[in-house]
Amino acid sequence: MKYLLCGVAAVAMLTACGKSDSKDPASKPIGDISIRDGDPAEAPDALAAMMLSNSGDGAIQFDSKELDGDKATFKNLVATNDGSTVRAGTLVLDGLDMIDGKAAFSMMSLKDISIESDEMEDGTLGIGNIELLNPTPELASWFAASLGQSSAAPFPTAEKFGFDAWSVSDIAATMADEDGDGTFSVAKMEVRDLKDEKAALAMIKDVAFSFTDAEEGYPINMSLGAFKVSNVDASFIEAMQENSGDGEAMMEAIMENAYENPMDPGYDTFTLDKFAFDAAGASFKLPSLDASVKRNSKGQPVQYITKPFSMTLDADPDGGEAGASLAQGFSMIGYESIELKAASTSDYDPDSDTISFKAKDNYFELVDGATFSFGGDIAGYAAYSKKAGESLDFEAMAEGQEPDTAAMQAALGELKIGAFELKIKDDSLVNRIFNAVAAQSGEDPEQMRQQVSMMMGMAPMMAQGSGVDMELVTELATAVSAFITDPGTLTIEVAPEQPLSVASLAEMEDPSLLTKEYLGFSASHK
Repeated sequence: MKYLLCGVAAVAMLTACGKSDSKDPASKPIGDISIRDGDPAEAPDALAAMMLSNSGDGAIQFDSKELDGDKATFKNLVATNDGSTVRAGTLVLDGLDMIDGKAAFSMMSLKDISIESDEMEDGTLGIGNIELLNPTPELASWFAASLGQSSAAPFPTAEKFGFDAWSVSDIAATMADEDGDGTFSVAKMEVRDLKDEKAALAMIKDVAFSFTDAEEGYPINMSLGAFKVSNVDASFIEAMQENSGDGEAMMEAIMENAYENPMDPGYDTFTLDKFAFDAAGASFKLPSLDASVKRNSKGQPVQYITKPFSMTLDADPDGGEAGASLAQGFSMIGYESIELKAASTSDYDPDSDTISFKAKDNYFELVDGATFSFGGDIAGYAAYSKKAGESLDFEAMAEGQEPDTAAMQAALGELKIGAFELKIKDDSLVNRIFNAVAAQSGEDPEQMRQQVSMMMGMAPMMAQGSGVDMELVTELATAVSAFITDPGTLTIEVAPEQPLSVASLAEMEDPSLLTKEYLGFSASHK
């Protein structure tokens, strides 16, 4: 029976991979999902195939069994194997029948589960309920075989792995060993409508983790309100199955799968709510994150949107070593805590393999510091990623080898820059940096600012004879110098008449070719 608990791991992997529309079938409560009818005449044969006709026929012992048509209910179940004992208050199997000579069902509910294991030492693990609705015949057969066996049954192939709903609720664990002690809990994990290697919805709700280090005595806490993903690409399951005995090979297969279609993030929407983490006096909070992908009629991504979000990093100097170090770093630039804000929107043309984004929609902001905005047009990113992925030897890299430089250079040849824009809007960061550096060196911050500004003003003279376009250097140096002297907004743009090949730029040995006109370069300060 312990193999039923593989459902916990499967759900967790899917949720790690949205917001569901109220009209979407995946938003329907599990109790409202219709299950397939079984065959009362075949129910006894199905139970016999599962070794559940009598207590102890297989790996499971139970106090009582009730068979009503195609539904069987078991009470007080126990399974012991390899130093672990699994207990459950109730097991319900509905829709029992035989399909192609194998036991099947349309609903499984296992409630009030507790697990004891030699490997857990003084820890405990309990699960309120594991529920599976309308599994494929192959998945139902795997569950059925696992119920009666003490060793793992063959897992169905990815294309035959599916169900209408799979949920795990009320997970609670305690841990205690020489490293420390703590608790872990999850209110619910759930996956809906998994078929053809796609899941309509995957979610995890109310996660809490707390651990106290035995040696240092400081606590580590993590919490998550909810994480939801819609239309999840579950093709990674096949990679996991085919390499289940080799962790490195599994990761290599998953990475290769990602590189095969790099412009598809593998979801339509995802949302994250109330994430918080703190350890040894350092804390991080992300109240919410909402991202989505728009697709064309062929299902190809054409737009990526991450709505404005914020996150904070705080430090308690008395909370531990991490908090003390972080607080010291903050104080150097005049902060007690840091708040970051960001958002992004980009459009993608799959026919030309071009991604475009505007500076007004894509930014990263250090609150009370500076805002960095960026925009541009880049062609060939999918082709670059795919070629780069094909050139990477993940097994060799895992052993410390560097990527093939020639192959990566060839991949860069696919990238072309049509335009690029960077804006830096200062809101005190320049002053903070000069104050911090001056404090370290014992100098006057205003005097140091003037020195750096003067050095930037001398850049054109220093660059004479290098072959670099003097018009470009002068414009850039003038804008940067003005930005240092009187912080405002620094804008740097590249807008060539013809897209620039990234590989050609990297290989270009003669700097005189990189002229202001060739690059469509401009730099300004306001």
